[in-house]
Amino acid sequence: MAPANTDPSDNNSDATSVADAVENLQDQVSHQISDAVSLVNVGTLGVGPAYATLQSMLAQSQAQGVLMANMVSGQRQLSMTGMATLTKSIEQMMSRPNR
Repeated sequence: MAPANTDPSDNNSDATSVADAVENLQDQVSHQISDAVSLVNVGTLGVGPAYATLQSMLAQSQAQGVLMANMVSGQRQLSMTGMATLTKSIEQMMSRPNR
């Protein structure tokens, strides 16, 4: 085993170098954090118009879907009315006495 180093100046320089390393690391981390926060803020601001456009397009497509469903329902009702009219007309023609 090597003897323990008892020179106080060496311990002080080691502590100073460790403190400097920790301070440099903290500076790097804080820059990384500030960059990340900046990117999130810019991303949030940039996504806003896209979300607004998306909501507008979804509302429009939903409205068109409801419109088509109403048109199909109206067409079905007209078809049933026409079929009932045709059936009643044929029934009247068939029940008429021959002359």
